[in-house]
Amino acid sequence: MLSASSAAAAPPIQQVPQVSLAYTDATTPTTSYPQPTGELPLGSWLDEQGTAHKSRIYASFDLAGFAAKDTGKHVVAGWFLFGETSATSYVPRTVEVWQTATPTAPVTWRRAPAEKKLLGTVATSAGGPASYLRLDLNSAAASAAASGGHTLSLELRLSDADEANTALGRRLSPRMLMYATSNTAPGAPTDLYSQQYTCADKARPYLGTLTPPLTAMLHDADANDEYLTGTYAIWPAGHPEQRTEFTSNTMTKDRGRAASVPPGVLADGGTYAWQVRGGDGTELSAWSKPCAFHVDVTRPTAAPVVTSANFPEGQIGPGGVPAEFTLTSNSTADVEGYQYSWTQDFPVDGWSDGPNGLPQWTDPYTLPGRVRAPQLGGAVKVTLSPPDAGPATLFVRSLDRAGNPSPTTSYRFHVPTTMPVVTGLPAPVLLDTPFTLQLAPNASLAAVDSYTVQVNYDTPQTVAAAADGTASVTLALAGAGGSMITVRSHSPNGWVSSSNRLFAYVDTSPTVTSETYPEDTGSGAAGGGVGVTGVFTFAPKVKNTASYTYALDFGAETTVAAAADGTAQVSWTPDTSGQHILSVYPTDRDRRTHETYYYYFNVS
Repeated sequence: MLSASSAAAAPPIQQVPQVSLAYTDATTPTTSYPQPTGELPLGSWLDEQGTAHKSRIYASFDLAGFAAKDTGKHVVAGWFLFGETSATSYVPRTVEVWQTATPTAPVTWRRAPAEKKLLGTVATSAGGPASYLRLDLNSAAASAAASGGHTLSLELRLSDADEANTALGRRLSPRMLMYATSNTAPGAPTDLYSQQYTCADKARPYLGTLTPPLTAMLHDADANDEYLTGTYAIWPAGHPEQRTEFTSNTMTKDRGRAASVPPGVLADGGTYAWQVRGGDGTELSAWSKPCAFHVDVTRPTAAPVVTSANFPEGQIGPGGVPAEFTLTSNSTADVEGYQYSWTQDFPVDGWSDGPNGLPQWTDPYTLPGRVRAPQLGGAVKVTLSPPDAGPATLFVRSLDRAGNPSPTTSYRFHVPTTMPVVTGLPAPVLLDTPFTLQLAPNASLAAVDSYTVQVNYDTPQTVAAAADGTASVTLALAGAGGSMITVRSHSPNGWVSSSNRLFAYVDTSPTVTSETYPEDTGSGAAGGGVGVTGVFTFAPKVKNTASYTYALDFGAETTVAAAADGTAQVSWTPDTSGQHILSVYPTDRDRRTHETYYYYFNVS
């Protein structure tokens, strides 16, 4: 057995409510002395007049809150605490504690409840009064709590040999207490999962690991038992005598938690059954129903065979017709299905934790890029559109029942271009300014019923085509700089064309012009001269331009307001000849700054 120390909490110790407390006196045999607030006499004693008395003490406690038949709650342990306040002589002495019948009337010497069982004798050594005396009442407390009345009635007295001896008489404190702990055994575990497969729905799944996680939900009605210990048992199916047990600590109750089978317990090819029970540190639940699974960590050795009639391997296929592929297991009988990809990136099977920590299983053959064979080892047909024009490779591998993959087959062929015709891209493209693209099908396609248009990595939008296959789409680019617009056509037969990618650049820098000092675009032309004032005009490429900030030869910046039409003019008189640089950027009414334009010019 593989084990670990328990992390479950011990049951809390709670005080048991006292129902009654009284003492009796043989000298006044019909008088009851209930609920005394001072010292309680015990044994034989003399009063101030020298009259002899003989007394016993009776206490009852209500254990109703410590047991419940409907939930199985019961007393685990109980303790009775009392103490002396004085004694006639401090010699070694004892007190007997008896269980009595439950009193039905005020207790007197003559009408004392019948003694049922001596529960124990508490001894005191020689010396002063023993203020702390204790007797364990585990069995009596448990029996009383489980009874219909839930009451434990006690009698404190001296033994027959000591009771008449006034030298052994004593006084006890009225503070007589009982404490107990109760517990409800954990409920049988539910919601068992072998890895991600629920035991309720899938009998004996195939698992591709030797250390699978086993999930269960443990239960306990006690509020203090938040964490439980799970004890797992696992054995080869049909051989329960080969049982192995291991534990998982700190499993939160009423929430699914998993424990992995330790290494060395399982063997490839085996079938195993398992069950679990919960422990709260005091008691164990019943075992859950068994659950079973197969272990298969051996991968299929043969790669699948891939063929296509209309896209033969190594050749150019027809544009506009989806490729039809046949996938076969290559004589591997254990193949359950196939996985294919255009990028050789095969997603790894996994699962997530759902409500209450339980695994959420998704049938992998409902995911893209997978297809289940009609029977083990069977062939399948898939119809696909290649991702783009040019060389294409379809990567395929087979999967067995445990999800183990085979070696990968690479099927290569060539796809002719079928990208749509796109016109209408303006130059330049202005920020936040709508423009319309005209879309038309590639001449090689028989029919087109829609287009997908995507800007950068935004969500593609679908545009319906007219009867002749044409369409239009209006876009507005919200960001400065370069953007990629990707357009693909879709045909009724499922064909998706190759992509037509257009690069659009949104220039938000202003336009700068000057008649006196024209821009030097590489010709070296010069204008004006030292002392000749020139006027520079700034014009916007963005809406709602509020101002321009400029600097000459990277000097101090100056900001000027824009006119109602968004333009502005500045004058400048050079004091040196040669090349100069005017940098300027706009700010819109939303206080957004835009790109800087660098205007090079020469002074004669």
